[in-house]
Amino acid sequence: SREPFFENVNGISFLKVTGGWGQLGNQEVANLQYLALVASGRRYAFGADGSTQVVGASLSRIPNQNISWETAEMLNFGLEIGLLENRLFGTFNYFIKDTKDMLLAPPTVGTIGRTDVPDQNVGELRNQGLEMELSYRGNVGDFTYNLSGNAAFIQTEVTRLFDGNFLASRFYGRPNQEIARTFEGEPIGTFFGWTTDGLYQNEGEINNDPNIANDPRREAGLIQPGDVRFIDLNGDGLVDEQDRTIIGDPTPDVTYGFNAGFGYKGFDLNLFFLGVAGVDIYNADRMQGLDASYPFNLYAEAEDRWTGEGSSNDIPRATVNRDNLNFRTSDLFVESGSFLRLKNLTLGYTLPADVTSKIGMTNLRFYVTGQNVFTITDYSGLDPELGYVDGNLQRNVDYAQYPQAQTWVFGLSAGF
Repeated sequence: SREPFFENVNGISFLKVTGGWGQLGNQEVANLQYLALVASGRRYAFGADGSTQVVGASLSRIPNQNISWETAEMLNFGLEIGLLENRLFGTFNYFIKDTKDMLLAPPTVGTIGRTDVPDQNVGELRNQGLEMELSYRGNVGDFTYNLSGNAAFIQTEVTRLFDGNFLASRFYGRPNQEIARTFEGEPIGTFFGWTTDGLYQNEGEINNDPNIANDPRREAGLIQPGDVRFIDLNGDGLVDEQDRTIIGDPTPDVTYGFNAGFGYKGFDLNLFFLGVAGVDIYNADRMQGLDASYPFNLYAEAEDRWTGEGSSNDIPRATVNRDNLNFRTSDLFVESGSFLRLKNLTLGYTLPADVTSKIGMTNLRFYVTGQNVFTITDYSGLDPELGYVDGNLQRNVDYAQYPQAQTWVFGLSAGF
C-alpha cells in the first residue's frame, strides 16, 4: 500500500504481501551421539547363586556413527490487509514446514538393558496449513468494542519413515497394549486398534458371527454374551493382531480463539474463548474405569453395563476374566475431543476521576476475573484440554490427569 500505483485504491488502507524461506537445525538433542560411552562402577554377579560380585565397566550408550543434523525447512506466504481505516484488519499466512532427517530415539526392547540408545534420523515430517486472524474495533457513542479471532488449519503428515516402518507407543495397563502408531502417510501418534460392532446379546449371535467363525476362543466357550463384538477386517474368520486399523486422529483439524472487549463509561468487560474441532481423544482412564479386573473403584457408568439381553450395547459385562479382552485398544474408547471454552472473563468498574480525586486517589478499579468459566464439549472425561503427550510417539491420550480448575478472583487496584 506504500507503492505509488496504490494511491488511488479506495477502501483498502493497508496491504502488505510477505514471503519467506529458511532452514533451521535442531539443537535440542544430546551432544556427541556418534561416540560410545563407557560407565564404570557397574556390578555383575557370577556363580550359580550370584554371590560373587565384580565391579567393572560396561557400555552405557551405543554410538550412532551415521547421525546427522535434523533440518527444518520452512516456506511461507502471507497477506496483511486493513480496511475502513484499519478498523478491520486481517492477517493470513500459508506455510509448508518440512522436517528432514528427523531425530528421535526409537522404542527399544527391555533386553537391551541399561544401555542408552542414541537418536536416529528416522524420517521426514510435513506440517502445512493456513493461519488467519481478523480484528475489528469501533464505537457507538460511549460504547466501545474490539473483536478479534484467530484460527489455524494445520495438517500433519509423516512423509517418510526408515525402511517404511512404524513407531509404536504403549499404554502400561493390564495387559500392556499399544494405543498409537506413527505411520508413513498419517499424522504423528495415530490411534491404532480394533473396530467394534456392539456387544453379543445371546449365544445365537456368538454362534452365527462370521467374525469369529474360526476363532478357537469361541469353540472353547471363552466368548460370552455381554462381550464386545470385534470386527474381522481381513475376512479370515479370526479376530487377531492382523485386524487392527486406524481408529482415530489426535491432531485437530482446526484450533481457534476469540477475544472480545467492551467498554461503557467506567465499565469494561473482556472475554477470551478458545477451542479445537475435528480431534479425537483416547480415553484410557475410561478404559480402566469400566474394567472390573482392576483393583480400584469403577466408573459410576459401570452401573449401566450389560447385565442381560438388551440391557446395553456399549458397556461390556463385568468380569475379572480377560478371555475376550473386552478392554483392548479399540474404538470403544475413542471420543471426540472438540470443545469450546471460555478461558478467561474479566469484568471491571473504574470510578470516575472526579470521585477518586475527592478521596485523594488517582484511580480506583474493582474487578472480578474468572478462569475456565465454562466448557462446551461432548467428551465424557474430566477435561478435553488435557491430552498426555509422549514426544512423537503418543498424543491426546487421557490418563486421568488432574483437570484445570475453575477459579474466580475478586480484587481492586488503587492509585494514589
